[in-house]
Amino acid sequence: MSTNDASAIRTEPSPRCIVCGQPGLALYEGLTDYLAGTPGSWRMARCADPSCGMLWLDPKPLAADLIKAYTSYYTHGRARSRDLSRLWLSAVNSACKHICRLLELGSALGRQRRELRTMFIGEASPGRLLEVGSGSGRFLRRMHKAGWAVEGIDFDPVAAARVEKRFGIPVAVGSLPELGYPEGKYDVVAMSQVIEHVPDPVALLKECRRVLRPGGRLVLSTPNARSVAHRVYGRHWRGLEPPRHQHVFTPAALARCVRDCGFDDLRVFTLSAESAGIYRAGDQLRAAQDGWSAVSPTASVVRSWFLRHREFRETLRDPEAGQDLFLVAAKQAVR
Repeated sequence: MSTNDASAIRTEPSPRCIVCGQPGLALYEGLTDYLAGTPGSWRMARCADPSCGMLWLDPKPLAADLIKAYTSYYTHGRARSRDLSRLWLSAVNSACKHICRLLELGSALGRQRRELRTMFIGEASPGRLLEVGSGSGRFLRRMHKAGWAVEGIDFDPVAAARVEKRFGIPVAVGSLPELGYPEGKYDVVAMSQVIEHVPDPVALLKECRRVLRPGGRLVLSTPNARSVAHRVYGRHWRGLEPPRHQHVFTPAALARCVRDCGFDDLRVFTLSAESAGIYRAGDQLRAAQDGWSAVSPTASVVRSWFLRHREFRETLRDPEAGQDLFLVAAKQAVR
């Protein structure tokens, strides 16, 4: 990749799987960042061991340049324009969401959505909780109201300051490995859609283990490389999201990686509760890059909620079909 453009991200080779050490085989070439317009094209590799199936960028961005991929990203840039067409689609999506919530009352999918709001620890006795990648702070606020002593970490100083000002919750700026928290301080470390963004997931997981008390729990969610949506959209699957998503896990790869980092009592399962937006994004990206769309934008919104439900039904037959992986693991008392 050319580095003459000051906005371009420099790269370095990443030839082997971080989980099992096998070489990577080319899966997709010429991927681009359609969300934020980061310069460059990207190659996604897949582990040569099919029982692992890990995906990763090769070459990968240099850690020092990663901030360039977030300058125009929707979580850090300016708000998108709200023209009439966007407002209409937002209204249609909101109507579909509320209808689905009514229809799912008492259902397994509705229960999944509700439990995800508390990262599946809503029934646990409150203790000390650290969220890595706290973003808007909504999860921290929710858990604080439930009696937890909460803290956050985010690499974005603006987001961190906003959470502290709005909710009075402390949020440190930086990465967990560099901040030097005391060993054994927390009962729970939570990460929602974070581990796929970091240059070194292994170092992050080991640091999560270090700051947990013996028996403390790690809970995390991340895109699932074996999901139905990935099978449907291929290179247009939102879960790839180069260059921000550097590692995309399969259930087997995530379980092995977390276990190798000193956790046990693992539970890995897939979720469909938040997959409607993934199907809409897949339609948009395919239309933008291939120049065609099977449905209108309005139909795509409606269809995305139907596909979400169909995906959930598929997970009853194939537990690895859900859009997102969710993991619950405990720190081994003795290592």
